[in-house]
Order: sequence, then structure tokens, then C-alpha cells
Amino acid sequence: MKLKKLSLTLSLFAFAATPASALVIMISDLSPAGAPIEAWFTDNFSNVTEVRHGDFANFSNAASQEALNGTGAYAGMGAADIFVIGRSLSSGGYGSGNADGYNSIAIPFINMTSYTARGAGNRLGWHDGSAGNTGSRNGEETTVTAIGGALLGVPAGTYDLWTDDLNFNGVGTSTNVGTGDILATLDGNLIAAHWDAGDAPGDTVSAGVATFPGTRLLLNIDNEPNAGNSGANDFTGLTALGTQAYAGVIAATTPLEQVPEPSTGILGLLGLGLVLRRRR
Repeated sequence: MKLKKLSLTLSLFAFAATPASALVIMISDLSPAGAPIEAWFTDNFSNVTEVRHGDFANFSNAASQEALNGTGAYAGMGAADIFVIGRSLSSGGYGSGNADGYNSIAIPFINMTSYTARGAGNRLGWHDGSAGNTGSRNGEETTVTAIGGALLGVPAGTYDLWTDDLNFNGVGTSTNVGTGDILATLDGNLIAAHWDAGDAPGDTVSAGVATFPGTRLLLNIDNEPNAGNSGANDFTGLTALGTQAYAGVIAATTPLEQVPEPSTGILGLLGLGLVLRRRR
């Protein structure tokens, strides 16, 4: 999202008087039904009415197409409104062009790990280079850019979005995001990035597209201590501020409507004055 759009986006996000329409979220990873990623989306966004959760890594598979388009097992239930790749997965399933079809969908697409967003290994190619287990989570570990600050809901600077740990498992080791915007880094590695419709990915060859037809949002999460693909620890490392920031940027860039937080929420940090809030 470019700078000229930011003030309008924040105004709509902060002062929306009515919730957005009911939305269907399609989540792809290897965690089981009922895993924490489902609750994270339903707890943080008020207009999620259905979650379609499974291993949808291969775009061409019948199950993936049915969940995406509202056919087959989902007939009569409508197409998905948001597509999400979670953290508990094997990134190889998204390689060799298997998942490239998702780069051509027009609905908002949220990716929660650079292991699938990277260009290396012919993954989705949102950024070039690879992903790794590097960069300390200790202290105010996350550096937020000016554009990232407007979308994440904090001024540019450093913040403690993650509980302390020696490494962050899943950062992008390249900051080439094509014509997208870097929102946040950790020790110089990529944590969060955003692409508007029409923006180019960092590795167009791996991506299989020259530009994206819809919003793309990379929000890396760290699932340490590793619990396999159970998904148990996918969101436990986020601090309260981190949870609000991640949910805030999703609400600012997609139709998802964030559940308001108490008055200590992130928008208060912006110094916007009196902002009407309601408690959960």
C-alpha cells in the first residue's frame, strides 16, 4: 500500500461504524481441525463466519478448488473470501509450481511464513532468496518501517512483538520484495511485507506471475518451541502488542474486521486523540 493511501486506510479502519459482511476464510497448513490458527482468526476478527481448513498446498487438487470456489463439498456455501497459508506445514508441498496458482487469485492472500513465500526452492516467490532460523527475538526485536507503522498501527521504530527467544524460525533472509512494501524486519531479515494489486513479487520466475491481481500480505510467525505440525505454538510467541499489530495490519489491508481491544490498544499509541472503543 502506497503512502498516499495510508491516511484513508487508517481512517476507515479506526472509525468504521458498521462491521463488514460475513466472510469465509480458507486456511492451508498441516495442523489438525480445531488447531489454534482457527481460533486466532475467529477471536480477532468479528466477521469470520466460516473457516475451511486443510492441506490445500496443491492449487490444482480437487479439494483445493472446492474450498476456494465453494463447489463440491462446499457447494452452496459460497467461494472463499480470504486465503491464508499457516505456519505448521512442509514448505515442499508449495514448491515446483504446485501452489503458484494461488498467486493468480484476486482475493486477499495472507502468508504466515517465508518458508513458502521465498523464491528459493521454487516456492511462491513473493520475495527472492530464502528463509531461515535466525535473528534474536529478545527485547525490542522488531523494526517497523514508516509504511509498516501506518499499517501495523504504531509509529516507525523498534518494538517487542515477540517473547524472548534466541532465534526466529521462519524469517525471510532477503528483503527484495519487488514493488511491494517492507513493513517490518528483525536483525535485517524480513518479518512483514505488503503488496497491492498490480505490485510485482520479488522473484517473478518462481511466482509464475509478473504482478499480483489482489492484496498479498506476508506476516511471519515463529512456531517455537517446535510442536511438529500440531500448530500448538504458532501464536504463543506473540506479545499482546504483537497480536494487536498483526490483527491490525490484516484489518487495514483486507475486509476482515478486527475485534476492538481495550483502551490500551495500539491505536492509542498513535496519539490520534479520542477514539471510540468498545470492549469485548
